[in-house]
Amino acid sequence: MFAIAATIGLSAIWAAWANHDDAFALRKVAWIERRWGRNSSRTLLAVIGVLMLILAISFLTFP
Repeated sequence: MFAIAATIGLSAIWAAWANHDDAFALRKVAWIERRWGRNSSRTLLAVIGVLMLILAISFLTFP
């Protein structure tokens, strides 16, 4: 479970940092992008990535 959460978190952070168009073509992310703009959706994607990394770390520390 740690590996899955860490992979999703790192992928989300990478997509936000690299401004990867495929990540922003996803339906829910595209909705946020249309509503609030690309910068806000990049920030939200990075925050979700950090939260996923925190979840992955919690799997290791709290068995």
